[in-house]
Amino acid sequence: MAVPRFAADGKPSPPTQAQINAAENKVKQQQAALGAQQGQLSSADAELNSLQVQAEVLTQRYDQTLVDEQRAAAAYKVTEARLQYAQRAQDASQQQLARLAASEFESGGGFGPMTSMLGSAGGPQGYLNGVGLGQVLAQNGTDTVAQAQANNVVASAFRKQAHELLAAQQADLQAASHLKLAIEAAVSRQQEFVRASQAKRNSLASQLATAKAHANALQAARQAALAAAAAAAAAAAAAAAAGSAQGSTTVPSWAWGSGASATQGDIAANWALTQLGKPYVWGAAGPDAYDCSGLTMQAWAQAGVALLHYTGYQWEEGPHVPLDELQRGDLLFYATDNADPATIHHVGIYIGNGMMVDAPYTGAFVRIDSIYQPGIPIGAVRPAG
Repeated sequence: MAVPRFAADGKPSPPTQAQINAAENKVKQQQAALGAQQGQLSSADAELNSLQVQAEVLTQRYDQTLVDEQRAAAAYKVTEARLQYAQRAQDASQQQLARLAASEFESGGGFGPMTSMLGSAGGPQGYLNGVGLGQVLAQNGTDTVAQAQANNVVASAFRKQAHELLAAQQADLQAASHLKLAIEAAVSRQQEFVRASQAKRNSLASQLATAKAHANALQAARQAALAAAAAAAAAAAAAAAAGSAQGSTTVPSWAWGSGASATQGDIAANWALTQLGKPYVWGAAGPDAYDCSGLTMQAWAQAGVALLHYTGYQWEEGPHVPLDELQRGDLLFYATDNADPATIHHVGIYIGNGMMVDAPYTGAFVRIDSIYQPGIPIGAVRPAG
């Protein structure tokens, strides 16, 4: 800040108008720089928000892939069990036929096929190997092994299908994991960029404040030297400029209805509140971290209701309720396109008074938000007990 010059009589010499003009031009330059940086910061924030929504969408795809892979693994185990049963049946049938052949061989039976079997150098087993299992079955009317073979064919087909399904799901999971790493890296980079933009914005704001203070000081000194009244007016203007406007945000308040699941809803909502402050992590379902659908799944598990770990499935796991009939514990869903439920990417759990608990996005923590914080909900679901 400039120090007033002093005249020969010891009285301060007021700043010149040229000095004041130069200081005011500096203020304008700083304001322009700050405005440009604020625009860059706004753009960076918008890009970060977009990346966070993309991350949420990919998180839910990742969750869906995990659920589908678990289903495929279960189907594979079932087919393996069927295959083992069929193989046991086939082994038993072959042993039964071998015993029949051996009995005929030892008794010296004379009917056609058995005579050939007796004459075989390899005995009953050699005969079976030579004529083929199918011929012996046709000649002796035995259908046990045929049934076992049919079981084996069917089970083998199921096993092949299950293997293919598992391979596809594992490939999907690998692709989802790669997407997860890519979007997490992009979000991290954008967060660093936003932080750098904020730091630069703050620095420019500080420089602007200094420039304004300098210009005001010069103007005040000149006015003080010219007239006391002008100095008082300048001081009032400076005080007014230093003030800041205050705004308020109205949090919407919604009434909620009552129903058969109200008690369970209270249990789920109250438990969700105990998880505040825990970090958001892709695909996590507690106890130390969550993603959005992992949090709601575990909350309703406390109330004895099982939900799948995927927003798309949770959207279908109970009746839909109007927003003006919400009750504690209801699930609120958010989509990139409210006309298309297939674009749902986020879910929170209603706790009353227009507020919800949710796990928002990578880098954030489980917290309380307005139900309109992520945008207008596409709808709400009351999980079926």
